[in-house]
Amino acid sequence: MIAIPGLKYADSNNFFLMAGPCAIEGEEMALEIAEKIKLITDKLQIPWIFKGSYRKANRSRIDSFTGIGDEKALRILKK
Repeated sequence: MIAIPGLKYADSNNFFLMAGPCAIEGEEMALEIAEKIKLITDKLQIPWIFKGSYRKANRSRIDSFTGIGDEKALRILKK
């Protein structure tokens, strides 16, 4: 396994989980999801990486939601 800085429980010989919202729609929502996943993965000692798209470009309609803006979404992901 490649070492990922800050990845807890990486030495557990377990799979790791990449989880989070499909798209970052706001700070409150993203942090709430992160907190809930953290509680579960800490309890089960599962390595976890937060994943959320800052831009959803793969939409079938031109007027579909694509995100809250790159800069804003990337600032939230950095938190």
